[in-house]
Amino acid sequence: MDFRFFSHIRLVLPFILVFLVGATSSLLPAYEDSEELDDLKRICKFERLMEVERECARVVSSASKAQLGIQKFYEIAKGLSFQNGDWVQEASGVPLMPFDSSDMPMNFSGSGSLLKLASFWVMGFNLSDPSNNAIGVCGLLSIGITRNSTLPDMPQTWYPKFHKSPGYSVLTIAFEGHYVESEDEGGQGLMCMLGNSVSPFSESPPDFSTWSLNYGCKNNRQFSPVKDDRIMLVLQYPQSFTLTSGTIVGDLRSLNRRSDPKYFDDISIVSRLSHQTYDSSYQFISKKIVSKACNSDLYEHESSEKRGDVYHGNHFCRVLQNFASEKFDIVVENCNSSNICENLGPFVLGEKVESKDNIFHKFRLMMTDLRCVLGDNISKLRAAKVSAFFRVISPLEDVYYSGARSGISGMTISAEGTWNPSYGQLCMIGCVGLENDINRCNSKISLVIPVILSITQRSILMGTITNIQGTDAFSPLLFEKKVHPSDIWNRYHDYSRSYLSYKYSKIDLANDFWMRSKKFNIRTVVHDLIFKYPSTEDRDNLTLLSSLSSKLSFHVNALPDHNHEHKLPGTLVYFEILTLGKLFGRYWSELTRHDNGELYSGSRDNFAFTDEKLPLNVSAHLTLSGENYGHISKIYLEGLYDQLGGKMYLIGCKEIDFQFQHSERFAYENLNLGSKMDCLIEVMIGYSPETARWLRNPTAKISISSARNAEDPLYFRPIRLKTFLIPYTDNSKEVRFRRNFEELLRVSILLGSISCLFSQLWYMKKNDYVIPFISLLMLTIQVLVYCLPLVMNTTVLIKWSGYHYRSKYPPYKDRSMHFKMLEIIKKSLLLVAVVLALRLCRKVWKSRQRTQSLLSPLDHGPREIRVVFASGIIHMIGVAFILVIRELKIDETMSAAAANHNATDWETILQEHWSVVQDWFLLPQIMGNLIWQIQVKPLSKVYYIGLTLLRFLLRTYDYMRDPVFNPYFHPTETCSSTEVFSRFEKIVIIMISLSFAVIVHVQQSGCNIFKV
Repeated sequence: MDFRFFSHIRLVLPFILVFLVGATSSLLPAYEDSEELDDLKRICKFERLMEVERECARVVSSASKAQLGIQKFYEIAKGLSFQNGDWVQEASGVPLMPFDSSDMPMNFSGSGSLLKLASFWVMGFNLSDPSNNAIGVCGLLSIGITRNSTLPDMPQTWYPKFHKSPGYSVLTIAFEGHYVESEDEGGQGLMCMLGNSVSPFSESPPDFSTWSLNYGCKNNRQFSPVKDDRIMLVLQYPQSFTLTSGTIVGDLRSLNRRSDPKYFDDISIVSRLSHQTYDSSYQFISKKIVSKACNSDLYEHESSEKRGDVYHGNHFCRVLQNFASEKFDIVVENCNSSNICENLGPFVLGEKVESKDNIFHKFRLMMTDLRCVLGDNISKLRAAKVSAFFRVISPLEDVYYSGARSGISGMTISAEGTWNPSYGQLCMIGCVGLENDINRCNSKISLVIPVILSITQRSILMGTITNIQGTDAFSPLLFEKKVHPSDIWNRYHDYSRSYLSYKYSKIDLANDFWMRSKKFNIRTVVHDLIFKYPSTEDRDNLTLLSSLSSKLSFHVNALPDHNHEHKLPGTLVYFEILTLGKLFGRYWSELTRHDNGELYSGSRDNFAFTDEKLPLNVSAHLTLSGENYGHISKIYLEGLYDQLGGKMYLIGCKEIDFQFQHSERFAYENLNLGSKMDCLIEVMIGYSPETARWLRNPTAKISISSARNAEDPLYFRPIRLKTFLIPYTDNSKEVRFRRNFEELLRVSILLGSISCLFSQLWYMKKNDYVIPFISLLMLTIQVLVYCLPLVMNTTVLIKWSGYHYRSKYPPYKDRSMHFKMLEIIKKSLLLVAVVLALRLCRKVWKSRQRTQSLLSPLDHGPREIRVVFASGIIHMIGVAFILVIRELKIDETMSAAAANHNATDWETILQEHWSVVQDWFLLPQIMGNLIWQIQVKPLSKVYYIGLTLLRFLLRTYDYMRDPVFNPYFHPTETCSSTEVFSRFEKIVIIMISLSFAVIVHVQQSGCNIFKV
């Protein structure tokens, strides 16, 4: 979030109202009917000026004799308002307002997330006597306690009001008074005002020892609006804005007696001057003071030929503006587990924080109010003068609201310094908190902006805060801005395109890893010839490289590769390409780089790939979420991408764990660490082939292993993950192709089934004596197979597995003419198959009736009851087996919602078992052959072998294919497969189906071992 835009808007709006109000009593006629301006007129009555002179006699008496004048006051008025300053009040005193903490859990201590903020807006002036040295001013003060939020940019009401809700309490006070200028303390502006508001507490005197119980989280009672007009506000404004004099100091006090229920203890308010005042009137201090602090420890960050334009003064201010309102990571080095660090560098945290709590590295540092002015020498490298404001953000504070705060405390530093282009360093002197003596500002802030990234250097800004005197007053504080690949082409796109480059240093190690992992044999050669992986035809085309970089990057869920089925994702994998070949970041054809897209590479001379078939140099960033991967959650990668094999062979570096870094093992073990990073990590990422997208979804397999010995303290067990579907921009094309292919497969299977049915009819015509011994149950199953899709619009032959999504996505429907033609052909073939299957049933039924009429009453021909009973028992056992398997697969890793869905989806279970009934269509015939002890061959070989092979083809494809996904799903959406059977169970079903065909063949061959 960029707070600069919002800060300008919220500062302009109050002054628009100020000039609209103007002389209060003479508003423009065009605005007389405005409701808001009427409210302002009622607020700015200036009826208490006599009372103000009496109560503010000390302030008014200190006014200088010089007249302010209208024009001068208009210039001064720009800096009178402020927003989101800090206020403090003694904890043991009488509180200003209650606070409702019901927004927090019961056993959570979140005091660090509470912000005490105050905003003041000037609403109008009394210019009736412009010759006076005091000018009447009216305004509104919003003061409150919030949890991780700021006050509104404009007043929510024009009237005094108190608002309380969980995590938010705000009191609005209307003031009027005088503004004067005093010569005391070197000159300052003073504003003393009296205010009207309502008491946040009830009429009865509150018991301040138990006020939190009466007005705490469980009591949301409405407070009676008791008027309180005995409130005084005194604000002090500096007349010059420098490093040590840019602070607005205020004092809010109650003029009531201490016994009065409306009384509260004094409150101190602190805020920086507004951004407009900061930009227009800031005065830099003497150059000698800054140079005295920065005359040592200047170092040349990089050699002159590698510096680039970023180190020239005429580009520095533009580059530095990229980091305005940026949050930096704090690097803690000199605070081990045996120390108790009260402060973080020069910053005063206000309480002791033990470093063993692993909390210091969670603090952030923000730089705001950045002002950069170039030098006058345009013929040479131009130096620059810089001023900035630094604020420490605690782990409990919301970083997005911190940029809007203007308060000053021990957790802030006001800094000013110079940019030295010869050394490529910005050196600044810093003052902590409200320090107003330049001689006591003992913090030195040094900033460097690297322009070359590497596997161990991913920071685009690095800085240190040290003690000028060199004493042990505080430990040096290091901070940095780590760049994520996505930032390169988003927030820092112009900056990175103009200045940044990358230096490879692990290509030789990655090449060794590739040679060890790559198996050069006939199988791999054939595999590489058949399958095509994501690649580029032109290694020098930056547009194609950018497209390939997007395909190779992914942000999806993943699971352990050995246990990928029927579980919800537990790990979110974020893999982003930083550089690929000559490409740095992303490239769009309408944009051009200053260096024509070339990358600086320290290893190019040693490893210059020119053949298109050879791997591409690559650098990337890998992030794993989840409790199981906290030790390896962030890895910086560099290596090779094999375009023929679709695999990346990468060397990884990860930062050492904070606690381990400050342990004795880290200090004394020979761990072979570079830049305090573990770079003995090997990562392999394999992509699915593009030529198999008709069968397999685009996924990636990730293998992470440590090259250290098992006894090494930094060793970790190998990690193998398989991602869920990787979404691409052309996913809908793949889905459409797969659906059309599967419809063509169904049509082909139906044509084959019709041929088998014709074969059986022909066989029965030639051998009519076998007709009574054909199972009617088997034929009935065939009729239902072809009839149900026509009658109930169910799936044809087999239901392909898919995905179950928690979110509701619109179903993908192919409305192309080709798909509609396939639907018509499929239904026509189903109708033909139904007619043929019914004709088979009719022939068997009539043949049995005719045979039964020829037999004596004591002789019984083939009957179907025992066959139905035996087959039914077997299938009931199958359904029970499916239920047991389903229950066993619902383990602890699945959420309750998914478990409930999987356990109760009877429709899916019945559909899957119906597909098994179709696979085992020969089971009734086998049972009939055993029961009837046949001596004939009821079935044609083409019929039972052909239908079995067709079902085998369907099952084999279902076994090999991945479920078709919904192209509209979100890449991080949690989903589960609708498959009931695992791959092993599918193999068992296929083998049993084939064995049934073998049994029928043996039975019809006259083997007597199957006779009962």
